[in-house]
Amino acid sequence: MKMKKKKVKAKPPVHLMNRLNDLESRAADIGLTVHYDLMEAAGLKLNGGLCRIRGKLHLFIDRRASAVERIAAIESSIEQIMVAPPEENAGKNNQVNTNEPDK
Repeated sequence: MKMKKKKVKAKPPVHLMNRLNDLESRAADIGLTVHYDLMEAAGLKLNGGLCRIRGKLHLFIDRRASAVERIAAIESSIEQIMVAPPEENAGKNNQVNTNEPDK
């Protein structure tokens, strides 16, 4: 009986990992905590996103996301925070929605 070989996931290029590490550091410097979690529940694949929990900003990214997807998510969130600092959003909902315009 042959055993199945485990798929070996290709490692991202060094320049992408360096960029990702730089962005994670920059996010931490501005008070944004980045989480890599399995974004799936009851068979549904969920989108991650930027939200505020107890006044602190958190970015949730699916841990299966590629380095390019992670970089894009962090860059987008940093840009959104820099355009509208958290203090300006303090009176709004606890969630910063990156997909829909304010109503």
